[in-house]
Amino acid sequence: MAKNENKRFSSEIVSIDPSSLNSYLYVKNEIKLQKLEKSNRDSFFVSYIKSRDLITSAVDISRNIPDSDIKDAIEIKVYDELALDSSMSYTITYIETESKDPKNRSFSVFVTDSALISNKLAPIRDKIRYIDYVTATPFLIKSLYRKNIIEPEGVHCYVYFQKDDAFIAIYRGGEYVYSKSLHYSIREMNEKFCEFIGERVDESDFAKILSTEGLKSTNSSYQQNLMRLFGEIFLYINDVLIFAKRSYSIDFIDKVYIGSEIGPFSGIEEYARSYLGLESQEFNFSIAINSKEWYIDQIHILMILTAQAYFESQDDSLNFSIFKRPPPLSKRPAGKLLGTLVASLLISMAYPAYQMVYSSYLNIILANTTNEYTKTYTKTSAIRSELAALKIEKEKIDALVKAETDKFNFRKKLLDEIYKKKISYPMKSIILTEIFEISNENDVKIEVVEFKKDTIDFSIRNRSEKKITEFIKQLTELKKYAVSTDKISKDEKLNLYISKISIGL
Repeated sequence: MAKNENKRFSSEIVSIDPSSLNSYLYVKNEIKLQKLEKSNRDSFFVSYIKSRDLITSAVDISRNIPDSDIKDAIEIKVYDELALDSSMSYTITYIETESKDPKNRSFSVFVTDSALISNKLAPIRDKIRYIDYVTATPFLIKSLYRKNIIEPEGVHCYVYFQKDDAFIAIYRGGEYVYSKSLHYSIREMNEKFCEFIGERVDESDFAKILSTEGLKSTNSSYQQNLMRLFGEIFLYINDVLIFAKRSYSIDFIDKVYIGSEIGPFSGIEEYARSYLGLESQEFNFSIAINSKEWYIDQIHILMILTAQAYFESQDDSLNFSIFKRPPPLSKRPAGKLLGTLVASLLISMAYPAYQMVYSSYLNIILANTTNEYTKTYTKTSAIRSELAALKIEKEKIDALVKAETDKFNFRKKLLDEIYKKKISYPMKSIILTEIFEISNENDVKIEVVEFKKDTIDFSIRNRSEKKITEFIKQLTELKKYAVSTDKISKDEKLNLYISKISIGL
């Protein structure tokens, strides 16, 4: 099922006991008893097969075998090792487990008799049309980790007693490791108890003793024989754990959860402590807001959690249902053929219809566009006339602006020249006076003064080159004129230093 199809299931989940046909409806975080035949046909139906109906085995397959051939290789090896009857139909599933062997891959394999599953589920099938998910009871525990009810760290052991079955399951790091059907169902406990006390106790009365008084019965004879019975049970469980720890390299079991279909057994934690050396936890998980109002068989709780986990993963690897809901019509061969025919018919009619519709659409668009064009053309013609008039006006204004600009530039240039001559241009007599004063201070003689348009050129001489240098330096420090000199030369005949200096006006 595709994920979008699961939305109709997520609101209603119906868990079903295949033996008693008791069913619970889980919807809007509430759980309640439900008559199976009155269930909504679109609910998600989940059930289980008992641990004793499941054959478990571990096989190793060479790593050289490609993944596409793994299924066939496992089935061949399982038929051989378990001596399965080739004339019978079996449902074989498997999960890969950790392997330290570099040459082989390890798999936990689960085998069920297809005919047995059909017989077990037939009473359910008679009341409803489909069973969406069916798995074995030990695998339901996986949902506790998938839905974050229990943290996956460590090794956890689960022991659960049902009326006609019992099982032990071990998970490590939230992953399945080992499971086994136990010989001590509640019915078998009752038979053994009756044998011990030498009288017949009705099964319902025995169940009532366990659920109300537990292992601390007020009847001393009952209590003594219950202690004897559960001593045998826990010795048996301890033997199973020893085997599992040795076979699967388990050093230590961190937690053990113990529960039953009829509720917790008072005093059972003492047996777990004495025979297993472990503190037991109660196998009781509340997921509904009204689930504390009465005790609910925890297998129903696990089935509901498993259904929720299935919505998220769509993992059918451990789904043993043979009455699955058929795929949507669109995914069936008949549906695909019907879809093809309908599509062909639609395609054959689509082009003429498209042409007709598109032609009408284009006519509407053309009419609207023509109308818009007429309006726009009228507006643009008026705008063009206005722009032409504005252009002529602009040219006249530009001519006037140019004439005025030319006048302005002429007057500005004339004023600049007048300012330069009248204001900015220094008086030549003042310049000469400053030059002579500096020459006298430095004892430098000035010769050959020549006035040009923008400069005054003159020569100076002195017997000391330093005096000439001091004169030039002092003249430059005035920062009034642009002073430049070519070089200081020496007249060997006269024994004088001479330099030509130019001052920019």
